[in-house]
Amino acid sequence: PGEPTETPPPPPAPCPDANTRITSPGMNAAVSGWVSINGTANHAQFQFYKVDYAIGDNPATWNTIGDVRGSAVVGGQLASIDTRGLPNGPAWFRLTVVDQTGNFPPPCSVRVIISN
Repeated sequence: PGEPTETPPPPPAPCPDANTRITSPGMNAAVSGWVSINGTANHAQFQFYKVDYAIGDNPATWNTIGDVRGSAVVGGQLASIDTRGLPNGPAWFRLTVVDQTGNFPPPCSVRVIISN
């Protein structure tokens, strides 16, 4: 009793495919400044992946962060973004992994709160 406890980090996004996963930031994490988006982008017939962002809770428009990337990532940095140019409030990061046939498993999306 009386001991301070650390707040656990937000849980990772509930992604439907283990090879298309954002592990951080976690769901509803508060982010500011440069944000590193980490996880796994892999597939048996990997062609490329992309990370997009969107503003608001029900976004109609998604914007790709940087370029599409032609190398798979397992447990590493997928992309990074400077949130200082984005409005404060809810936003989404979305990871899509595309295979050699142009197909892709369901994307992984994580909701964050921009607070610069």
